[in-house]
Amino acid sequence: MLSPHELATLMLLNGNERRIESLDPDVLALRRYELVEVHEVRGGIAALQISARGRDLLRRLGMDTARHARPN
Repeated sequence: MLSPHELATLMLLNGNERRIESLDPDVLALRRYELVEVHEVRGGIAALQISARGRDLLRRLGMDTARHARPN
């Protein structure tokens, strides 16, 4: 079960928040639950990305980005 802080962190990542550190305790827990992945980009910089499992959880909670995306 996710803590409120872990769920909030997942929601922040869903909102494209990029200032969350990959070593943040909540991010580490989300990685352990396989809800978030860390990918290395240029220069050894870590980029956080919600996994398919994480997107599925957000979809089931009604928080998926596709549902909340604004039309252009």
